[in-house]
Amino acid sequence: MDLKPILIFCALAMIYVCEGLFPHFPGRIARAKHAFPHVVTALLNGLLTRLFLTGMTITVMDWAAAREFGLRGVLGISGMARTVLALVLFDLWMYVWHRANHRIAFLWRFHRAHHSDIAMDTTTALRFHPGELILSSCIRLPVLVLINMSFSELVLFEVLLNLSTLFHHSNLAIPRTWDRRLSLVLVTPDMHRVHHSVERQETNSNFTSLLSLWDRLAHTFRTREDTGNIRLGLPLFREEKYQHLAGFLVTPFL
Repeated sequence: MDLKPILIFCALAMIYVCEGLFPHFPGRIARAKHAFPHVVTALLNGLLTRLFLTGMTITVMDWAAAREFGLRGVLGISGMARTVLALVLFDLWMYVWHRANHRIAFLWRFHRAHHSDIAMDTTTALRFHPGELILSSCIRLPVLVLINMSFSELVLFEVLLNLSTLFHHSNLAIPRTWDRRLSLVLVTPDMHRVHHSVERQETNSNFTSLLSLWDRLAHTFRTREDTGNIRLGLPLFREEKYQHLAGFLVTPFL
């Protein structure tokens, strides 16, 4: 049995309930209506991954493993240290990829569909356009070869990544002190709310997905004390039609 979707669903359900009880942005209504297109998108992306992208990824990773490519082989690292290095290096790649999605116009067309949500909550972590998923899955293949990451390590990273994104996209109210302390290591809700701000200079900050280290090193880390006043979303695509499934899916092509 594949435990990955079960674990992610349980985390999603738990955070969804908690953010309803303890919301950072109060007064949210029609939460189920808001979540519907995100859940459908997640199902579409899951089907796309299972039918096409996983097989492609495994084929490339097996090819690389048979030829002993990768930095870890050169460094002669094994055991737990080998796995930790793989996770850290791939998290660094995710930072670079996310930043590229904001800098390269073609990639931004697909990624902006994620940023067009004007009422971010934990289900926004599911709001990634299938086109972005395909691009991400293809472009990361050379990175997987370079790292010589095993498929089990990739699955572990994706579980950690999904749990992190469900958490830091959430509308969960966390005391500012706790959030600040957590952000020394991990991406937190307040940190990611700044990234989803309608203000461009804030949108172009806090790119990292798991470890906050990369934003700090690259000087793209940004904080705000008044995160309850952040206006979420994009200047464009704020109309109701872009919050529905059809509007979300056509966003890259407008």
